[in-house]
Amino acid sequence: MSQSELSPGSRLLSLTGIIGAILVFAVILFVAYLPSRPDPVDQAVNEARQATADEARAAGVAKLTSFEVIDEAAGTVRIPIQDAMELTVAAYQNN
Repeated sequence: MSQSELSPGSRLLSLTGIIGAILVFAVILFVAYLPSRPDPVDQAVNEARQATADEARAAGVAKLTSFEVIDEAAGTVRIPIQDAMELTVAAYQNN
């Protein structure tokens, strides 16, 4: 047997030491992280932000899916985006 070979007992001991070191490191990180956790965001602030986001989303969907006269004198209107895409494709197919 040469000097570079390890016995099964030494391999098991090395593996146990490596796993133990990783576990100790994980425990240290966990313990160090717990005290520095930020306070949770106030629920009222979170709900207000969600309501604002819902309003903005609803306004965007309304603009994309509804008809509206923008400038009656100039004849500018807003049409649903699906209709606009279909009209654009039809216009290009006719040319």
